[in-house]
Amino acid sequence: MKPKDLKFPFSWDERRPVIFENILFVPQYYMNHREWGFVNWYSPQVFKNQLPIHIEYCSGNGCWLIEKARNHPEINWIAVEKKFERVRKIWSKMRNLSLTNILIVCGEALTFTKNYVADVSFQKVYINFPDPWPKEKHARNRLVQEPFLIELSKKAKPQTETIVATDHLDYVQQIISAVSSSEKWDFSLKNPFYTNHWENYGSSYFEQLWRAKGKQVYYLPFLNKSKNAIF
Repeated sequence: MKPKDLKFPFSWDERRPVIFENILFVPQYYMNHREWGFVNWYSPQVFKNQLPIHIEYCSGNGCWLIEKARNHPEINWIAVEKKFERVRKIWSKMRNLSLTNILIVCGEALTFTKNYVADVSFQKVYINFPDPWPKEKHARNRLVQEPFLIELSKKAKPQTETIVATDHLDYVQQIISAVSSSEKWDFSLKNPFYTNHWENYGSSYFEQLWRAKGKQVYYLPFLNKSKNAIF
């Protein structure tokens, strides 16, 4: 299968949430997300089993997650990516390798997490090279901030580890500030709260790109300490 073989399942005027070809489409500029309800991960449309769920936000073209899904069939994987052209590439790789332990989400991360994920759903969270919005005036658009951390803490199981990988030092400092101020998360590492090497973490397009340009990669792990999670 080639990426171009995947067609969008609805027109602009007909946009709605739908699961199609192992992809959950969360449409933009749509006002009724809450009416759709939380995804049942273990329904016939999704995973069909009770394996643990790990999620990757900002999946790009899917290199990192596809490798993980191939090497860890004992885990169900969710890839969250906003851009349809990238979703197509993930889908093509998934289909060509006949991987059945992947659900792709085509949609914005916060909207999906808040409206489509039931509480206490994830056992591990990865956020790989989120858009750094490098201009200062655009920094408010970055994903890893208080609203997202609050929602993610509800959806992750107690003591779930979230790992952010980024090459952008300003974003690193903003993440440190956001997590340090959070009542929901604690850093796994002592000050400076990050490491530049993570054994067997896996490789992604952006990781390879930035390392080839001589940039440093920062890994920031933190744990969910939310008390309102239910087993």
